[in-house]
Amino acid sequence: MRNLILAVGLAVLSAACSAENAAQSAGPETEAASEGAAAPARVSYKTSAKRNFDPAAGRALYVAKGCVICHAVNGVGGKAAPPLDAPIGAGAVDPLDFAARMWLGAPAMIELQSIELGYTIYLTADEIGHLAAFAADREAQKQLTPDALTDELRDSLLDQRFWEMEDWDDYLAGGREGEIPPAEDLPVDE
Repeated sequence: MRNLILAVGLAVLSAACSAENAAQSAGPETEAASEGAAAPARVSYKTSAKRNFDPAAGRALYVAKGCVICHAVNGVGGKAAPPLDAPIGAGAVDPLDFAARMWLGAPAMIELQSIELGYTIYLTADEIGHLAAFAADREAQKQLTPDALTDELRDSLLDQRFWEMEDWDDYLAGGREGEIPPAEDLPVDE
């Protein structure tokens, strides 16, 4: 009888822990607002795991995925898109910020990938994190040399800018392609 009670107790404890873990990793949680029922609920998100990103893995991906065809780092790579050299004294790059900058240039990247590669590059969240770590690490970037490229890849480097000169300068200064209209000029859905 004692073993049966112990087994039932362990099963209940295990189920409770599993339910708590599932609730924590399920995604957004809605927290009730503290100021009355009329206030909107606030949604909070919990990450599933801490991730460690590796600049060396980012350097390998930069070459393997073909980023080097359009972007230069350490003088190695194409000229069709902005260079990705890490600024002197810059700290770590937030992978979400890095992904957001990629998103702003996505139309041009997709077009060039389709033309030059015949397909669009697919990146996982971890791969974007590794690329962001590489984009922020001057020492890892110094290790990228022309010898890291195959002859075929070296022959594929684009040596002409994709953007017009004024757009290129704006992109380098602000990290985005073309003009983003002010909010008051955007159409309003009715």
